[in-house]
Amino acid sequence: MKYNGIIENKLRVMEEKLSDIDEWQISSFDTLRQSSMLQNATERALQVIIEASIDICERILAQEGISATKTSSDSLLEVISLGVISNNPDYFDMIRFRNFIVHRYEKIDLEIIYAILKNKLPVFRNFIHEIRNS
Repeated sequence: MKYNGIIENKLRVMEEKLSDIDEWQISSFDTLRQSSMLQNATERALQVIIEASIDICERILAQEGISATKTSSDSLLEVISLGVISNNPDYFDMIRFRNFIVHRYEKIDLEIIYAILKNKLPVFRNFIHEIRNS
């Protein structure tokens, strides 16, 4: 499937935020814990990455003539059913994390954010790859 420039722009936003995170060189939990600026920037970058991925799914559905879904997870399921991306449980985890930071914003567990930084950034890169190669 070939998608329009809006989707490519959102993929670039995701890549820019991932690059930002890489440039911050958060090498340890203490580095993150000791800097409220890094905490806020990282949390926001992750949120933007996830929001862009949700927007991409919704845009794909619109281009395919599929009605809007009720939830972000439903949009993801529809895009999976189209064969655009794989059925990766980590994609659903990223949506749950986004919902958590949007609705429980007053206190986000830094250990969760650090775990995402250390273990889940490849998930976002894989999503980008799958969209581009669909």
